[in-house]
Amino acid sequence: MSDKKLRPKYLVFKIKPDGDTEEHGMDSTDPENVDSPFVLMPRKDPAALYALMSYTETCEPDLALEIREWAETIVKATPSYGSQGERNRVHMKLKQLRLFS
Repeated sequence: MSDKKLRPKYLVFKIKPDGDTEEHGMDSTDPENVDSPFVLMPRKDPAALYALMSYTETCEPDLALEIREWAETIVKATPSYGSQGERNRVHMKLKQLRLFS
C-alpha cells in the first residue's frame, strides 16, 4: 500500500431526491480528481471534528446550526478512533501540551 495519506479510501454515492443512489460512485479524496469528495468521519478522527467546526464559521447559518447539533451528538458518543484518527489525536494532544509549556 502507498505511504501517502491522501488517497482514495471510500467509494461515495450521491443520493437522488427520490432516494435512489447514482449507479456509479466516485473515489473519495482522489488527488487526480479536483471534484472528488473529501470524507470526514468525526467520531473516528478528532481532526475531522475540528475541521467541521471550522466549516461552521463560514457556511450559511442554518447549515452551521445543524452541524453544531450533530457535533454535540458526536462529542457525547464514545470515540472510535481509526488508525489516522489515533495519530491525529496524539498529534493534537502534543500540540496542546506545547501551548502550555
